[in-house]
Amino acid sequence: MKTPLRTATKSVIRVTSVMIMFIAVMILSGKTGQAQIYEPEGLNMPGAWNTWINPPANNLVLASSTQVTGGKVVKIATGTPRWQTTIAVAATGGDLTAGTYEWLFTSGSTSNYYQNKWAAVTVTMNTLQLYTKEGATNNSITMANGKWYTMNYEDLGYADTRAIFMETSGVPVSISTVSVPSGVLPAAAAPVTVTVSAAPSMEEIIYVRYTVDGWVTSVAIPVTMIGTTGTVNIPGQVVGTVVSYYAFTSTVAAAAADYDLVTIKLNNNSGTNYTYTVGVAPPAITFANLQYPDQGSIDILTDFWVFGQAYIAGVTGLPTPAPGLQSWVGYSTTNSNPATWTDWVPATYNAPMGNNDEYKANIGPAINNYGRFYYATRFKLNADPYLYGGFSVTGGGFWDGVTNVSGILDVYTGIPEGQGIATTVYPNPTSGALTFDLPFHATLRFTSALGIELLQTEIQPGIQHLDISAFKPGAYHLQVITGKQTMHQTIIKR
Repeated sequence: MKTPLRTATKSVIRVTSVMIMFIAVMILSGKTGQAQIYEPEGLNMPGAWNTWINPPANNLVLASSTQVTGGKVVKIATGTPRWQTTIAVAATGGDLTAGTYEWLFTSGSTSNYYQNKWAAVTVTMNTLQLYTKEGATNNSITMANGKWYTMNYEDLGYADTRAIFMETSGVPVSISTVSVPSGVLPAAAAPVTVTVSAAPSMEEIIYVRYTVDGWVTSVAIPVTMIGTTGTVNIPGQVVGTVVSYYAFTSTVAAAAADYDLVTIKLNNNSGTNYTYTVGVAPPAITFANLQYPDQGSIDILTDFWVFGQAYIAGVTGLPTPAPGLQSWVGYSTTNSNPATWTDWVPATYNAPMGNNDEYKANIGPAINNYGRFYYATRFKLNADPYLYGGFSVTGGGFWDGVTNVSGILDVYTGIPEGQGIATTVYPNPTSGALTFDLPFHATLRFTSALGIELLQTEIQPGIQHLDISAFKPGAYHLQVITGKQTMHQTIIKR
């Protein structure tokens, strides 16, 4: 039993040895089909610019960092695998001087540095071009003094590939900081501020590239720079969206693809990218009004109740008042913007009205002068700004002085004929029948919670009856109007 086992083991060892040798030969021979070039050999750029010495140890901006000590052609593995170098061209003190040069991309072992070459391109600046593996002619490039040339080479292994030279009139800037917006709400644009190490050269474009689907798709937005700082707005997204982004520089205008290959410098938060999540909008008052009355008259220092409503999605219209919602009723002798008024009476919660919360305040006792006054409501949710409510026959809304306006109150020194309103209305709540006990003739006016008039009728003094069984169940506002006085009451219809 042991002899066959030893034989089998030796066979496996022989097969494995052959496979290892085959793989080694494939690597050393530079056969096509490998995903990336063999990194220890890297990418070199020998040519007339360095007297064709390969590897270019005599000019390190042309030499692979993985094959030549101090070489500056570096491998970038983030995103699209690529090799990059930046060449300064100047009459003196640069890496090269101006001129037209023939050269090659090469990669090879110490036994044959020209083992693989990519060629047959005349360089067009700021353009991705296809380089032919084992191309028949040398590459050619024309360079000018006072320029910097950033080269990106797409690493596709031992196959035809693309490369780009991006020309700038200054040292390419680095991206120093990229801001992260906070408290981003649904549909709201998110501002991102980018700072760079120096004012960009005229050819450099700063972009913020973002994605909302994990980089399946992405968009690059150019940043408008003023000096070393610029801000761009990432478009609004729906709640819960995770937005990832980073900033990069390029000379390619309107970049819409191959972002990695056209990147000179980038700041991607050390490889993790920057992110924010679109949050849920906090509760907010989206409707406020002066519900009723729209006008009235009283004797000085007598009661005058004013009602107003506010709506907060999912918060108002419940059995209990909306947390953090406050209300006031203000008055002024001028028909002006309520935001400029100084006299405000705190309002108390009255009842839910449909989806709204209704508040009421008695402003009559607060007015100690006679004359004409204007009044409106004011609402505030937590620490949010004040919002003001106005009246209209269609239900009112935020005060604007045109459609939704202030109410009018005339204050007199005495009630005409020396009479007040002493009115009894019962039962309340009611299933339909109401009984009134009035000392004199009056007008009854019923309005819905939206301020829509449902019924107006005259009623004689004494005990009178009225049927509102046709009304749907809910809360209704009753005004009892006589002379220059109006009494207000909420009637609940079951």
